[in-house]
Amino acid sequence: MKGDSLEALYMAYMNDIYHYLLKLCHHPQTAEDLVQETFVRAYDGLESYSGERARPWLFKTAHNAYIDWYRRESRQIQTDPHLLAQVSQTTDNGPEAEYLQREQIRSWLAATSNLGEKCRQSLILRDYYGFSYQEIADILGLSLANVKVTLYRARKVINEVMKDEL
Repeated sequence: MKGDSLEALYMAYMNDIYHYLLKLCHHPQTAEDLVQETFVRAYDGLESYSGERARPWLFKTAHNAYIDWYRRESRQIQTDPHLLAQVSQTTDNGPEAEYLQREQIRSWLAATSNLGEKCRQSLILRDYYGFSYQEIADILGLSLANVKVTLYRARKVINEVMKDEL
């Protein structure tokens, strides 16, 4: 039963976890390794899983795997602005609309690269993945008030940077 449950979680959330980790570490191979580490940790912790919502639980596990990896790294990896455009979801609005959407995402990602790690992760979890403030607080291990303030300040910086580009 344990393996069947993990397989169902893997099939349902692997792509989201991969894209989240890719946005954090900016390297496809590292993101793949971290996805594997996430599901190994999930397998080990599946017996203690108490029935809370699976998606935030897996994202918290992924976040913890990323933090452990990040701490082991001696330097921070620079952002490649083309990664988010490559992994973004395509729309059926035609090539021009798709191009404009990719450019907006590229600009947004470039603007987020200047933010601190906590701000960048909060923005990605909220604005790209749609997690609630409480879920972000649980995933990142922050207070609810800290998440709200962090997102407010990060969005203020992003809006200022993006305003100059328009």
